[in-house]
Amino acid sequence: MMLTKIKNILQSFNFIHRHKAQLFYAKLIKKGDLCFDIGANLGKKSRLMLAAGGKVIAFEPQNSCSKNLGELQKKYSAFDFYPLAVGAQNETKKLHLSKYTEIATLSDEFIENYTTDDVYWSGFEMVEVKSLDTLIATYGKPNYCKIDVEGYEFEILSHLHHTIPMIEFEFTEKFLADTLKIIDRLANDKTTFNYILNEHLKFQLKNWVSATEMKTILMQLNPKKLHGNLFVKHE
Repeated sequence: MMLTKIKNILQSFNFIHRHKAQLFYAKLIKKGDLCFDIGANLGKKSRLMLAAGGKVIAFEPQNSCSKNLGELQKKYSAFDFYPLAVGAQNETKKLHLSKYTEIATLSDEFIENYTTDDVYWSGFEMVEVKSLDTLIATYGKPNYCKIDVEGYEFEILSHLHHTIPMIEFEFTEKFLADTLKIIDRLANDKTTFNYILNEHLKFQLKNWVSATEMKTILMQLNPKKLHGNLFVKHE
């Protein structure tokens, strides 16, 4: 009886958490919006985009993730998956694999900064890399673009030549300088910013702010174990 009760509580908690996550993305994505999920992993964020009514194209190069994303593609007509990495240019590159599929990376610097006793790099795959400009030319410009590529965000966004209405990308303490450069690269007089911390899907700021304000806020955060997602909105 006790185990059943615990199981029911956990299921209820997961349902509530999933519902809150869906509500968060429903405010950012409209029905029919084209969404890119770059670094899709097993498709957690893709599912949230789909629940919001988006048409989702996922890009994930790891062979170990292909089965899950392939099953998602069979289940949802509004979902497509391509086994591609995304970077600065079209090329073939070494993808470093860790014991966790969530933190595969193209970045040698990421490995230097985030290798621990628990997180280590045991292998690699040679993967096909496409630039974000190439993806846009092939599949269309997304309304929403999420990027989670473990330290390779700057390589992607510093070579982007399109204005995407909404971009979400990961930032961490060791790559904060890159994050600040990305803000400068994407900012114009119609761009505003917000952020979340540690995958807690609630904006830290009540109002969206300018590039200058966002940079000041990020530099004032405690850098120790800093991890979040930055949201860039182009009106």
